[in-house]
Amino acid sequence: MEGFGGDAPEDLQWRLMTNLSLQNQFQINDYVHVFTNPSNLGLQGHGVFQFQNPNESLEESFARMNLNQTGNTRVLGPGLRGPTMELFRDGFHGGYPNSTMSLGSQNMVRSPNFPGNIVDNSFFDTNIQRSIMPLWTDVLPRSMYNQRSVFCPPRQRPRPPRCLLPPLNELKGQVCAVAKDQNGCRLLQKKLEHEIISDEEIGMIFMEVKDQLHVLMVHRFANYFIQKLFKASNQEIRTQLLLLLVRSPQRFLEVCTDVHGSRTVQKFLDRSTSMEQRCFLLSFLKPIAVTLTNNSSGHHIILHCLYNLSNKEKRLLADEIVQHCISIATNKSGCCVLQQCLVNFDAEVRDHLLDQIIANALLLSEDEFGNYVVQYVLGLRIDDATEAIIGRLGGSFVTLSFNKYGSNVVEKCLKESGDELSSRIIMEIINDPDFVKVIGHDYGNYVAQSALSVSKGDIHDALLAFIWHNYTFLQSNPFGRMVLSRTKCRKNRT
Repeated sequence: MEGFGGDAPEDLQWRLMTNLSLQNQFQINDYVHVFTNPSNLGLQGHGVFQFQNPNESLEESFARMNLNQTGNTRVLGPGLRGPTMELFRDGFHGGYPNSTMSLGSQNMVRSPNFPGNIVDNSFFDTNIQRSIMPLWTDVLPRSMYNQRSVFCPPRQRPRPPRCLLPPLNELKGQVCAVAKDQNGCRLLQKKLEHEIISDEEIGMIFMEVKDQLHVLMVHRFANYFIQKLFKASNQEIRTQLLLLLVRSPQRFLEVCTDVHGSRTVQKFLDRSTSMEQRCFLLSFLKPIAVTLTNNSSGHHIILHCLYNLSNKEKRLLADEIVQHCISIATNKSGCCVLQQCLVNFDAEVRDHLLDQIIANALLLSEDEFGNYVVQYVLGLRIDDATEAIIGRLGGSFVTLSFNKYGSNVVEKCLKESGDELSSRIIMEIINDPDFVKVIGHDYGNYVAQSALSVSKGDIHDALLAFIWHNYTFLQSNPFGRMVLSRTKCRKNRT
């Protein structure tokens, strides 16, 4: 389809963008087209635009609409809204081509973009803002300006000047200071990662950091530089770094219990390629293994050893952990480590740990952290260990049911043990004179609900009979009502 003056729509679009006078002419023609063809705006039924005579001229139409009268400021009418009102308010400038007539003679100002035309400001209501010239895309038919997108290059933000690190030989005496700076540390790491570093340069850096190794390892930025340095160094420099690290046991412990130092020690273990280097470092970790296990940052080093070292290497830490099993199990960080020890140590070490846990099952069950260790052992479903734990807890299930932590262990025993062992636990609870108190207790009611869910046959019937026998008391107790609702749900399912 051809556009204006025989041009294609794409060419017309480009001409309109670059020629202001053509834009003005096209806008005027478009407004004339709107007034002469009100159907384009859906105004066929509006009183203002009802053309009585098809041959009526535009001048006569304006006269009939009372637009040429001096002092006319009336609004077009309450029904004229939407795009039509926007047209009058934002774009109509009162002139049309090939005519010497205007829309009035009072209160005239010259339009800035239409040199030969004038605008009647009295045409608008006083509450309406003065019009501004619309963009050419507001009047150009949509089918024309949508056919080709206009490329607008994105605005380029000025880049900050790049901070270039001088050659390493020029940093002599300043390496530690640069490593403690965030940007300087990053640049040093890049040099160690992407450039060919000679042994002389590594030796120069080593001489710079050896006296401040512990300080740099716990620094929030410099610790990353030390990790990269250890990776880029040869075996001799790595051994020297390990010797410097463990030279002072107290400083070594401080590094291992620091959030940044702990991460650096793990990287040392990862990048120690020889078994001699790892065993050397583990020999110094062994005396402080319990302290590290119970530390919020240090226990990550022990977990790293469990996950990544061989059984022979892990044996160096096993004796300390088994010997202090209970103190570890009752610690927030230690209980997590002990659970992983049960699945990452070899069978012999695991059996020693299980013996310690079973022997202290009652103590651990009532502890806020130790109960998780007992539950973890039950979750492993090792038949001998489960039976041994239930045997240790026998006679104390009702007491544990009143305990915040012990009640969780009793529930775990009911769910993880077989039918025979769970029936033994339920019968012990039912035959206790305080069982009704257990059902109405804020912790014990969960034990009763678990007993209802796992019990079968005669045991379940006996449990239901006891609950309904004490219906009056349980109905008046908020926790007892929870157990009663469970019995109703169970009855509906069966």
